[in-house]
Amino acid sequence: MAKEEEFLKLIKQAALEVVANSKPCDVMIGIVAGESPLSIQLDQKITLTEEFLFLTRNVTDYSVIMEVDHTTEAEMGGSCSDHCREHTHDYVGEKEFFVKNHLQEGEKVLLLRVAGGQKFVVWDRLGV
Repeated sequence: MAKEEEFLKLIKQAALEVVANSKPCDVMIGIVAGESPLSIQLDQKITLTEEFLFLTRNVTDYSVIMEVDHTTEAEMGGSCSDHCREHTHDYVGEKEFFVKNHLQEGEKVLLLRVAGGQKFVVWDRLGV
C-alpha cells in the first residue's frame, strides 16, 4: 500500500505543478498611468499598453437604450428663463443614454492575466 500511496502523491504533485506553470489566471492590481492612449502600471518595471488589454464594459464608455415612463417634476424657467410658467411633461419611450465610464489617470484597477500571460482583462476599477 505504501508504494501506491506514494505513486498517487507523485501524480497529484505533478498535476499541481502543471496547473501552476500554465498560469491559467492571475488576479493583479494596477494603476491607470495614462488615459489616451490607455496604459496601466503593474509595478515599477511593467506598464501595460492598449494592445495587451481587454476592457470590460465596467471600464469603458458605452450607450444604452432604456425604457422610460414618467412625468418631469414641476419647475420654473427652462430654456425660456424665469418668465415661463411652471410646467410638467411626460417623458415616455425608449431613450438612449451615454454612460461615461472610461478609466481615468490614477484609478486603481483589477486585472486578470489571461492564460499564457500576454493579455490582461481589465475587470473593474477599485474603490478609493
